[in-house]
Amino acid sequence: MAQSKVGTIDSDLVIASLDEVAQVQKDLETYGADLDRQFKELVSKYQAAVEAYQKVEATATEDDKQKKQEEIVGMEQDIQRFRQNSQGLIQIKQNELMQPLYQKVGQALDAVAREQNYTQVLTLNAGVAYFDPALDITDDVAKKLGVTLKSGEENGGQ
Repeated sequence: MAQSKVGTIDSDLVIASLDEVAQVQKDLETYGADLDRQFKELVSKYQAAVEAYQKVEATATEDDKQKKQEEIVGMEQDIQRFRQNSQGLIQIKQNELMQPLYQKVGQALDAVAREQNYTQVLTLNAGVAYFDPALDITDDVAKKLGVTLKSGEENGGQ
């Protein structure tokens, strides 16, 4: 039976130490500022619509009032949706910008693990970061179950 060699890595520390992290932070700040600008535009349009409605409310027909009120309510809902979605959008953007850095670290980890004959590398903050493919029994288990494994692209690139 082959001997196992297990190592560990603080991948968060490595990622945080990359020069590219500063550019990712800048890009995220720019993206956040753009979202803020869009939010302020929505609020300004909403405020203008409310003011316009208030000016004509006394003389408008009931039908016109109803249409304006529905428009204003729709704008309120848009503002609320935008507010709720902004955090998610920022998280998605951060993931998108960080993905190349994770890949870069993963490739370096793979190279070091192979060069130094590690069979497994555990991250200090998550789980297994590297394993010797020769020790992976995923395909054997899938065959035993009669299951065809999906490619990495089909199951989210994992």
